[in-house]
Amino acid sequence: MSTVKIPYAVARQIAEHAARQLPDEACGLLAGARDHIEAAYPARNAAERPRTRFLVDPHEQLQALKAIDAAGLEWIGVYHSHPCGAPIPSKTDVEDCVDSGLLQLIVSLERTQPRLKLWRIARHAVDPIELVYATETPPEEPALSPAQQAAVVLVAIAALLLLLIISFSLLPPAPDILPAN
Repeated sequence: MSTVKIPYAVARQIAEHAARQLPDEACGLLAGARDHIEAAYPARNAAERPRTRFLVDPHEQLQALKAIDAAGLEWIGVYHSHPCGAPIPSKTDVEDCVDSGLLQLIVSLERTQPRLKLWRIARHAVDPIELVYATETPPEEPALSPAQQAAVVLVAIAALLLLLIISFSLLPPAPDILPAN
């Protein structure tokens, strides 16, 4: 079984698009490289019966293809959702597949958590492809050097002393205490 990576953020974008389109099927294009989905381009579902079929709006498909080209990516697949079904290709999905070179990502919304599965459909043969979520971790902040740590401590002490001086200077003068008679 071949493997394709997808950034978690892109998978989430696709799942959120699918949820927003309920009860209709959502659809869009996938861009990247042969073994890596790098971006998703949501599109309007132009099917006559969008609750059970999908058809990427031709105008939006053209716009997405231009954006994919401008980003220096390749069109590698399509995605659509199954609002009430499993993330496996339906008979209609297999029959309607026109390009066996494109990946087919299906988002299932039948459970509380969306499930995404990837497929390649070629001449009515359906092959699963392992979808691996790539997490993007933010770059680690470099640790402060000992000199920087000392500078931070000195600045904090100086700020505290300055705050105390200002606070004492703003206090009213002490009242005169008269001697007891």
